[in-house]
Parts: sequence; C-alpha cells; structure tokens
Amino acid sequence: MTNDIPHIIRPLKIADIPQLIDCVRRCYGDSYPFHEMYDPVALQKMVDGKLMHSVVAIHADGHLIGHCALTFDDDHNTSPEAGKMIVDPDFRGHHIAEGMAKVRIDIAKQLDLVGFWTDCVTNHPYSQDEMIAFGAQETGILLGASPSREMAGLQNYADTRMSFLSCYLPLKENINTIYLPENHFDFINDLATTVNVKRKIAISNSFGSGESIYSVKVNPATQMANFKVQHIGEDFSSAISAELAKLESQNLAFTMLNLPISQEAAGLAFSQLEDLGFFWGAWLPNYSAQGDVIRLQKLHESINVDEIICARAQGESIKKYVISEWDRVTPKNK
Repeated sequence: MTNDIPHIIRPLKIADIPQLIDCVRRCYGDSYPFHEMYDPVALQKMVDGKLMHSVVAIHADGHLIGHCALTFDDDHNTSPEAGKMIVDPDFRGHHIAEGMAKVRIDIAKQLDLVGFWTDCVTNHPYSQDEMIAFGAQETGILLGASPSREMAGLQNYADTRMSFLSCYLPLKENINTIYLPENHFDFINDLATTVNVKRKIAISNSFGSGESIYSVKVNPATQMANFKVQHIGEDFSSAISAELAKLESQNLAFTMLNLPISQEAAGLAFSQLEDLGFFWGAWLPNYSAQGDVIRLQKLHESINVDEIICARAQGESIKKYVISEWDRVTPKNK
C-alpha cells in the first residue's frame, strides 16, 4: 500500500456536509444504517452541538474522500464512539483511514477524554487492524446487530445480518468499582487486565430501590430496539419483561440493552436479563460520568457466526465467549 494520493486531513467544516453525504452514497448507496449521515440538518445539529467531532480527508482537487468521527450519545456520555469511518472506494489502500484515525486520537486527547470505543465490522479485518495498531482492545461482539450493508469494493454477505467487534482504547487511568454476577467474574477480571483498565470487581445480588428508569428506542430500518438504563429499580425484571412483550408484535431482529454496572444492583439485574434471553455483548468502560456499561444483547433470528472475521486471536477468544453465552441463555431458540 502506498500513500501517494495528494490530500489533507482536517476537522470537518459545515460547508463539507454536502460532500460528506455524497461520499457516504459512493461507499454505501442508501444502505448506511446511521441515517443522520444522509441528512444535512441532522449532521449540522450534531456538529454544532459538539455531539460529533468529525475528521475528513480532502483530495488536492477539493473533493471529500474520507471521514471518521467521535460521536457522543448525549451530554452524559463521557467515552464516545469512534466510528463512521468512510473512505471513497477509489482511494482505498493509501493509508487514508489510518491518517484520519490518528487525527481523531489527537482530538480525543484535546477533549481530555478518558477513552473511547468503536464497533468494527467483521466482514473484513481492516478496521480492526487500524484500531489494534493504536492499542485498542476487544471487549465484545454484537451478533447480527445490523442489516447487511453493501460496502463498495469489499466482501459483502447479503444473506445475513452484520456483526460488530467492540473495542476500547483507554487514554487516561480511571479506577471504578463494577458489579457483576459471579459467573462473569473471571472473564471480566482477565479482560480488565488485557484492556489495561483498573477495576474493583464486586459480586452483588442486591435488588435496586424505587422504580427503574430507562428509555427504549426502536429503529425500524435496522429492526433493532435499544434499551438504555439509567437506574436499576426493584421492579427491574418485571419492567423490562413488560417492555419486551410490547415489542413482540414488531418482529425485531435484535435488542440491545445498556446496563450501568457501577450500580450495586447491576449484578442481580444482569442475571435477571440472562433469564430473559439477554447475554454478554460488550463492555464499555467509562461510558458515562457514572461509570461503566455492559451492553447485553438478545437475538430474535439466527446468524452465521462462521462469517465473523476477527483480526487476531484475542478477538477470536472474545467471539468464542460471546457465542458460548448465547448458547447458554438461548439453547432452544437458535
């Protein structure tokens, strides 16, 4: 690979947004799952609100040939997603993605972030290789989390949903206490050492107090429901069960739930969610000012796990654990 394409890498300007949308279409047609990337008003709102910090590659002739970003879910999110990596199919193989990712890390340090996470596609190893080169570590896999998307010039699997390998890159030390059920203690203890994140891991079977506080968002385009839990109450299991029952008629393919494991009630809540068919998705350290999150996942259709490509043995080990957990909680539903 060579880096012989004359271009510059810099932060996105509002005036770049129409060209960014054109670049997304050259890469993905209309199949990119984050529909905001096609909406100039939504993009400007995220940039102006400092919820998205974008980096672009501009060819010497003036047109945009690449993009990546740090994206915050909301004002409470302290470790954002590093994603939306897009390189024009005509300019791949020239280290453009790597160059943008380096500038993105510089921006993360300027923002004084404790770290960031990313979901790497698993139909090829290239985005994983880039994150690994910067020191990111695998923390989970989301199985069939997105419809297949057509990626120009790359291997595509149109007959199965896409899975994502989740990685975390720590930038500063931050010691937290996390609460988990006993059956995950050894795994998270080893994982924290590998990721180089110091954690006090506590086993707890405590119920929460009061009513649970959470939100549920459904994305019909991706056939996905996303639960975000703010407070684990004593009604947690029954509340989530009731929400799942409401969703049954929508025939969704995938459900994800962000569980705040800095709350002492998280250990029991995790076990209760496993009884409902959820299983380990990904660990997101320092996700909010309150602490870490575990993403749990629940599949409603089968996927081909043999098509999940991991760039190294560490990813394969994570894949094996996640699949074994899927088998354990849903042995009759696959």
